[in-house]
Amino acid sequence: MLVCAMKKILLAFVGVIALALGAASLYYYLFLPKQRPAPDLQVEITPERVERGRYLVVNVLQCIDCHSERDWNYYGGPPVEPIGAGRSCMDRNSRPRGVNAGEESFPGRLCIRNITPDPETGLGNWTDGEIVRAVREGVSRNGEGLFPIMPYFIYRNVSDEDMNAVVAYLRSMKPQQSDWPERTVDFPMSSLIQLWPTPLEEAVIAPEPSNRVAYGEYLAVISRCEFCHTPRSPNSMEGYPDRRFGGGMPFFLNGQTLYSMNLTPDPSGLGSWSREQFIQRFKIHAQPQQVSPENNTLMNWNAFAGMTEEDLGMLYDFFMTLPPVPLRLEPI
Repeated sequence: MLVCAMKKILLAFVGVIALALGAASLYYYLFLPKQRPAPDLQVEITPERVERGRYLVVNVLQCIDCHSERDWNYYGGPPVEPIGAGRSCMDRNSRPRGVNAGEESFPGRLCIRNITPDPETGLGNWTDGEIVRAVREGVSRNGEGLFPIMPYFIYRNVSDEDMNAVVAYLRSMKPQQSDWPERTVDFPMSSLIQLWPTPLEEAVIAPEPSNRVAYGEYLAVISRCEFCHTPRSPNSMEGYPDRRFGGGMPFFLNGQTLYSMNLTPDPSGLGSWSREQFIQRFKIHAQPQQVSPENNTLMNWNAFAGMTEEDLGMLYDFFMTLPPVPLRLEPI
């Protein structure tokens, strides 16, 4: 009798586990990634909006740097033609440049896509709302979660009006035909990327530029200063709150480990810098400079050099309001 009772308990336990797994699988395939329908959006194309979008795409958000091949014979790897047409795939045999690359290869194959308005291989047949949803919410046109090398978790902070400008500029780009293979992502990463997208239901409004510190913070977030210069654990997208902009994050390039700079007013960071020194540190890279591979950097200096002195000055003003954080290099 006892044996029969134990068998019934075991069968019931197995049944509960199977039911839970079935429910989890059903939820995963039916409801993930979390998403809303693409916004019903028709961006009005104006010269002012296109120019603002060009500035954002090229110099602030740096979409062009990510979606173009880059010439690593020059400092910071400026993009090369065809601009915006995508770039070579990362796969199991490649070691991607960037954080936590180390000796690891990519878990599958990922090709950086064509973002020009080519109707066959680019964004030409995407609606404005589909573009905005992909950029800020991490959901592709077909409803799949985007691999988070696309920093949608950062770009969700881009204001509605700035996103309209981005769309206007993307529509104005010269169409380039470049067809890349579809992605293949290994398990468990293939499942994890469906968990991260989050719908953006509310309006996003940028601070007024007249508030220099608040607008400087806005720029520091959407241009990824915070992401690259705030230490975080290897398995997290969130930085340590008490070390915000404190630098010391490891990056990898050409077999070398590089660390992001401390952007707080600590003596190990910007403590002794003037606003003019900060601005000119960017402006000296307005023209690409040849460099040996061992002296190169992942920092997109050429793109940032195109930011206005006013915007760079507001970045500085914001950084100087931060609590000083001593530089500490994160372990590899």
